[in-house]
Amino acid sequence: MSSDQDRGTGRGSGDAQSPTDEQRAGWHSVRQRAEGLTHHQAKAALEAARQTVEANSRRDGPRREHSRAEAEVEEWERITEALADHAGRYDPDADPFVQGELAGQADREPGLPSENNAA
Repeated sequence: MSSDQDRGTGRGSGDAQSPTDEQRAGWHSVRQRAEGLTHHQAKAALEAARQTVEANSRRDGPRREHSRAEAEVEEWERITEALADHAGRYDPDADPFVQGELAGQADREPGLPSENNAA
């Protein structure tokens, strides 16, 4: 599954919209912070991210901040669900979703560095 199939597209609405830089930065940030976490640790991080989104929704700020925070919650939800299926720790290099996303990105944008090389 590519990122465009699951995220940033309106989910089947037919409007193929690429993820924003803020969304991609949020996903990447979560993956870095999630590396090595257990399901319970990831679930705690998900709750903290949800609280951040709730706090952000009460104040005015740049839409991009809200977009990134929402993308982070989305990614924590996905990682938490993935970790629920096994007792291990999160590893983005072993995450089939991440690897598929990177392969799709490389196919669409061959000149861009991979997520693992972008820091």
